[in-house]
Amino acid sequence: KEINAILEAIAKETESKIHFILAENEKDLQRMDSNNPKYDRLLLNEDRIRDIVKDIRNVISLPSPLGRVLMHNTLPNGLDIRKKTVSFGVIGIIFEARPNVCFDVFSLCLKSGNACILKGGSDARFSNEAIVDIIRKVLDENDINPNICTLLPNGHAATDDLLNAREYV
Repeated sequence: KEINAILEAIAKETESKIHFILAENEKDLQRMDSNNPKYDRLLLNEDRIRDIVKDIRNVISLPSPLGRVLMHNTLPNGLDIRKKTVSFGVIGIIFEARPNVCFDVFSLCLKSGNACILKGGSDARFSNEAIVDIIRKVLDENDINPNICTLLPNGHAATDDLLNAREYV
C-alpha cells in the first residue's frame, strides 16, 4: 500500500509539473538537431507525459512481486523450506535520450523493492534532472530516502564507475 501510495503521489506530482518538465525538455531539444534520429525519442509533450503517468498507474495496478512464495515444502524431518521472491537491491540502468526511462525504471524498481541508479545520456540532461527531482521530492515528502533514485552525472567516468560497481549494483 505504501509503495502504491508513493507511486500515485509521483503520478500526481508529474501531472502538476507538466509545464516544468516540458520547459526542461525544451532545453535539451534546443541542443539537438531536429534531424537527429534521437530527437523524437527525446521529445516530450503533454500527451507523452500523460502516457507516462498512465504507465506509472499501470505499475500501481500490478500485484506486488515481493514475498511471493514460489515453492513450499516440508521435509520428513520437519524442516520447512520456502522459496520466496526478494528484491535485487540496487539496479543500474544506462540509457540515452529517453527521459521517460527515468519514470519507467523507478516505478518498476520501487514496486519490486529495489533502488535504482540511472545513467542517462547527456542529450537528455535537463529532462532527466527535472524528472528525478520530482521523484526525489515525493520520496522525501513520504519519509523515504530519496537516494533510492539516483541520477549519475553526465560523462564517461560515472558510467565506468557504475559498470565497475559489481559488488554493489
